[in-house]
Amino acid sequence: MSYLAKLRDYYPKSWAIRHALNNWHTHLNFEHKEPTTVTIHYISQCYGGPEEGGWWYTKGDPSNTFCFFSKKQAIEIFVTCIENLEIADQEDLGLSTTSWNYDVNFSNEYATSYPDKRPHYC
Repeated sequence: MSYLAKLRDYYPKSWAIRHALNNWHTHLNFEHKEPTTVTIHYISQCYGGPEEGGWWYTKGDPSNTFCFFSKKQAIEIFVTCIENLEIADQEDLGLSTTSWNYDVNFSNEYATSYPDKRPHYC
């Protein structure tokens, strides 16, 4: 069971808003400015190489970007996205049966592919 599924079970009426506000504050703490977009990516795990018994990295491909002009509008867009995409019901990416998931985040840019270059083991 994912963190969001547990959050939804514990707070059935307010889980999505709590998750959106947590993401808002996380973005604000790391970027030191309010976000201006909600980005959606398809994410998947890619095999990095055999070092240390094998390692994986997360690859993101852009799906959509939504711009907003107020915190209230931002939260509404974020909540609508995570509910419509059923984010809380996604299987863990670490499972062999899951090939990709959606990832919804606040940003100050439009959704782009990441990482720019394939990571290398140090």
